[in-house]
Amino acid sequence: MKVILVRHAQTQWNCAGMIQGQQDSPITERGELETAALLAALKDEGYAAESVFSSPLARARSMGEQLAALFQAPLMIDAALMEQSFGCYEGLSTQDLRAECPAEADALFAHDAAFCPPGGESLAQAVQRMLAFLQLQHTRAAHRTLCLVCHGHVTQGLLALLKEGSLENFARYAHPNASYAVLEMAEEKCAVLRWGVATHLRTLDA
Repeated sequence: MKVILVRHAQTQWNCAGMIQGQQDSPITERGELETAALLAALKDEGYAAESVFSSPLARARSMGEQLAALFQAPLMIDAALMEQSFGCYEGLSTQDLRAECPAEADALFAHDAAFCPPGGESLAQAVQRMLAFLQLQHTRAAHRTLCLVCHGHVTQGLLALLKEGSLENFARYAHPNASYAVLEMAEEKCAVLRWGVATHLRTLDA
């Protein structure tokens, strides 16, 4: 099974440096341009998918709808693809969290995948639900290509686990908005063929 793993486009809270988690905010004008650039890149690269799955959060679902149209594939919504829940930190700015709770912010964003925000879930827990989702889909569609629309932090954790076998260095695997990775699953193993692909966004930053 091949998987095209996409992060949603820029939102207002992304732009403002706010912690979203399982909260939501609208896609920005730049986010709309990022989406268009991603769709064009996937089309130019010749990617195709038989099914598109999306997190139920609006910022991901919006991307999922457009990818489903591109691939002429059905769109399915699954809560397993949601972002990590950051609990009581959702709605705060990352700057404020670092100022008020530096140890917690450092654990959350850089060093401790087992750290659980108050009222939320740990990155390790979020990654395990993503991994379980991939394994389930593999049993159902071992020879198909799926496109998944997900979120930044949980994607970092998933890539770290798949690339290194642990979550220790998850901070290395930052995924820009509207970037994508390509995974390949065979039997019970999942390999990362490409990750952090964002060359299609360069013209937006020129």
